[in-house]
Amino acid sequence: MRTVCASFSVLLLGACATVRGGTPDSGHRTRLWEQAHAAYAQDSFRVAAAAFQRLANEHPRTSEGHEARFYLGVLSLEPRSSVDLTIARQQLQTYLAEDTLHTLRGYHEREAGSLLRLVTELQRPCDTRVGAVACDPRVVTRTVTEPAPGGTGDASAAEAARLRREVAERDQTIRDLREELQRIRNTLAPRRQPRE
Repeated sequence: MRTVCASFSVLLLGACATVRGGTPDSGHRTRLWEQAHAAYAQDSFRVAAAAFQRLANEHPRTSEGHEARFYLGVLSLEPRSSVDLTIARQQLQTYLAEDTLHTLRGYHEREAGSLLRLVTELQRPCDTRVGAVACDPRVVTRTVTEPAPGGTGDASAAEAARLRREVAERDQTIRDLREELQRIRNTLAPRRQPRE
């Protein structure tokens, strides 16, 4: 009778764990998910990427692990972080390929498809891109003309002499103003009374 009761209790405990609606690591998975989104919201891209990467590696067959692939692709396209089109493409392709049976309920399939097409276009040569990401292949050239050295010796010597004269006049004005300022300071400064 004890064997029957023990078997029944093991089955009952297993059923309770299933009805509870989670696995022992669902709390850890939820905390990782929340940490990753909190870091992303605070523009801490490396921390967010590390948390999403852990989710994708440790819980690949869960909804959170699957969605982490999408966010890793988005983070690889973040201009305020390091943009890596190859990683973005790999993560987005993995995200779209993993959910072919729609068992993981990929919430961002449409967005991932659009981002994947954008990444593909950005990786193409500039002249073969289409739509709004197409580049203008025209080359703009500018001609800059500089005077030949020593070509107009008299004009440049006269200009240099004029500039030296102006600098000397300004230097003299500055010296005169400093002397005047010192004279004013001496006049306004309180005079010490001689001690008796």
